[in-house]
Amino acid sequence: MNNTGFTNNYTGCFWSFIEEYLPNYSSRDDVLCDDILFRFITNDEVCEEDLAWIANDFNSDKKLVKDELVRLETKFAEEALGAYYKQYTK
Repeated sequence: MNNTGFTNNYTGCFWSFIEEYLPNYSSRDDVLCDDILFRFITNDEVCEEDLAWIANDFNSDKKLVKDELVRLETKFAEEALGAYYKQYTK
């Protein structure tokens, strides 16, 4: 079974929710770091300065980078869910 469409749809929905409800989404350094790390593990373009940061902090190890992505995105989801449900307790 090919679930590529499902995965892309799920990922799109996840990030749409995060963008909508994560406080200060567009100005957060941790969101920028997530984007850079994701580009690194998917072999997308990453500037030399960011590659040096990844080498220093993660030894350029994609497993360590993936672990950090899970940590960051779990935090984003938790914060966004908190903000989402806060609207129902006003």
